[in-house]
Amino acid sequence: MRKLSSQVQLLVTPAKALVDDKVDITVERLAPRQPVTLHARLVEGTARFQSYAHYRADDTGRVVMAKQPSLGGLYKGVDQMGLFWSMQLSPGQKPGLRLKKKDVSTPFLVDIRVHDGHLDVMGEENLPWLATKTVERWYMGGGVKRIQVKEGRVRGTLFLPPVSHASIIIANTGDGLFAGVIDIYGSGGGLPEYRAALLASRGFAALALAYFAYDDLPKDIADVDLDYFEEAADWLLSLPYVRSRGVGVLGTSQGGYLALCMAAYMDKIGAVAAIGSPTAVVGAPLPYKDKAFPCIQWIPDQFEVTKEGFINLVNGLEDATKGNGLKACIQVEKAHCPIMFVAGEDDLNVQAVPFANQAIARMNAHEKTNYTLLQYPRSGHLIEPPYTPHCSLFYHNVYGECS
Repeated sequence: MRKLSSQVQLLVTPAKALVDDKVDITVERLAPRQPVTLHARLVEGTARFQSYAHYRADDTGRVVMAKQPSLGGLYKGVDQMGLFWSMQLSPGQKPGLRLKKKDVSTPFLVDIRVHDGHLDVMGEENLPWLATKTVERWYMGGGVKRIQVKEGRVRGTLFLPPVSHASIIIANTGDGLFAGVIDIYGSGGGLPEYRAALLASRGFAALALAYFAYDDLPKDIADVDLDYFEEAADWLLSLPYVRSRGVGVLGTSQGGYLALCMAAYMDKIGAVAAIGSPTAVVGAPLPYKDKAFPCIQWIPDQFEVTKEGFINLVNGLEDATKGNGLKACIQVEKAHCPIMFVAGEDDLNVQAVPFANQAIARMNAHEKTNYTLLQYPRSGHLIEPPYTPHCSLFYHNVYGECS
């Protein structure tokens, strides 16, 4: 790799920021109307991601990404953060890898380079460049505390903001400093921490909650009970620096229906957001106290395999609109807290929009209005924090395939 002789300057502000912060990228001292390629590269573990876009300098020799359009590459048009959300796996990588931060104590390091001319740079490592900068993108902001949790049955990681963030959340009322949030992911299991770390960086006491396939927890999601999540909520509310007026719950996929169950059956829940979620219990009956909520089942015979060999699960669940399926629907009309349904219209894992509308119909039938539906066209199952690279398919360790 070599640098061309040039006085070109690449300005990136801020060069260190949270992943959901915007970044200003400007190239200066180009020739008037000079064509250039902006190229972003990131390595996380063994996975390599990159993006690129074509620009033309203005009459003063500048490219300002927030004001000038990309003319080609992986996206077109004016998009200040295009180099970040458009990142794709570099050629030769295993299909189905998505960009996930496993160690939130370190940042994503994004190398941004300026190349002369309009080039296709995917997979190229040794092209000459005019200027380069490295950008740090963090999930865990400065001063955030990360605390491993092993209390009773509860397993997870608690992230606490700096005390200076407390005034952002609430005024000094004598209650705990921070609003508490429980973050629950889906059927992949384990303990994803990145979203909870980001929530803490924005001022919340956030508990990334594991519930199976982690430490001494059940190995299989079918062995999970709802009492476990109530124990986690009680523990979080018991902390002196957490507000006592109910915890929020953020859940994705099967974590979303667990969040909805918490809202429906526990009065200690203050708000819920369910992302890409069924609104019925799925896969196995869900025990809670002295009963068990019935479920709808996955039907493998209805999974569709694409010509590329990927699995489309969207029609693979029992019908929850009739017969025994209705009994599995979560009684969201019992919830007293606000509920937000977040659904992608092109979700090929769960029929997120129909499920959300079915739940909303239940609420309307009981004259409940404590809901919001955020419905996104051309969006799929994984709706992640802002500027996360788009992921059209991913490898799921439960199904052993890409979906």
